[in-house]
Amino acid sequence: MDGGSVYNLKRIHNMGIMAEEKIFFPVVEAAKPLFVGMSFGGAYLKIGVIDNEGRTVSFFATPHLAEQGPEEATKHAAKALQEAVEKTGTTLSSIAATGYSFPGTINPKTEKLQRPPNFPDWQDYPIVAKLAEYTGLKSVMFFNDANAAAYAEYWVGAAKGLQSVCLLLLDRGVGCGIIVEGREIRGANGYGGEFGHIIVDPSPGARWCGCLQQGHLEAYCSSTAVARRTRELLDVGHPTVLLNTVTPQDEILDIARKVYEAADGGDELATHIVLDTARFLGLGIVTLLHTIDPECVLIGGGMMFGGKGSKVGNMFLNRIREEVEQRAIMGLGKNLKLDFAALGAFASTIGTAGLAREEALLFSVMEE
Repeated sequence: MDGGSVYNLKRIHNMGIMAEEKIFFPVVEAAKPLFVGMSFGGAYLKIGVIDNEGRTVSFFATPHLAEQGPEEATKHAAKALQEAVEKTGTTLSSIAATGYSFPGTINPKTEKLQRPPNFPDWQDYPIVAKLAEYTGLKSVMFFNDANAAAYAEYWVGAAKGLQSVCLLLLDRGVGCGIIVEGREIRGANGYGGEFGHIIVDPSPGARWCGCLQQGHLEAYCSSTAVARRTRELLDVGHPTVLLNTVTPQDEILDIARKVYEAADGGDELATHIVLDTARFLGLGIVTLLHTIDPECVLIGGGMMFGGKGSKVGNMFLNRIREEVEQRAIMGLGKNLKLDFAALGAFASTIGTAGLAREEALLFSVMEE
């Protein structure tokens, strides 16, 4: 298919697995100017050329090569960016702004990566300066991947038309992106929105989080937590179909998927695990409401228990809503829009371009 086309993606979700239906438009329909979003995550670097209305002009995915170290991976990213832009029949010089999102934070003073949880050898790497150097761009803007995904939902997704949104990403950890009136919440040290590490259980016997602290939400609501709790319950012999389906070789997300499938079939233990996860997530969301007071909270990531429209997904969302409405003050829970995210694995790419667009617009206004 011709790379010089604008397309939207209709997505079908099932436990984070996505099918695509591509709808193509002539490139002349792209609303100029164009922006680039580069999203680093999982095993891939995803690059999207996005128009001024949030539509994708060109999409390009390539292995991120992180295992070769930050320098080689960044050179590879620069080359991939050039190729992605060329697919639109244009050049980097015609791109209004470029953003790069990463599963981690950058020190706002040094512009170096700080404590990337899954890439320790990237610590203190000057990713922004290096990308600018290898691409020849004057600047590349850095964004946290969860904030980028949240912005995409705010701009063209499930929160379109609203002023504030919190996006919770349930994967091996619990990520969070927060957008208020078009601006991301970063915090003084780049750790704004670390929702997965709020405390939901202060008891001495609270579960341990991957950050080596007890009682954090991530220890109760991530796919890692679901897998751990499932194995614990199986070890004590609770009757369930999961005894026949969960194996020692299963990956974490495989176990979460099997819990969803068993709950969909009416299994009592699997249903308990889904509802218990929802209960703790509801507790955490109440803290968000009392801190941010967003119009909308969206659930996304690789563990959505079937997502929007599925029996288990609806049960999961309704249990979260019950907890929120019961505990939030001043009717905040009843006024909240609570839903599943709409944009899936492409959200960070679209949102990174969108945030770069937002920054470019802000700077242009400030310069006038």
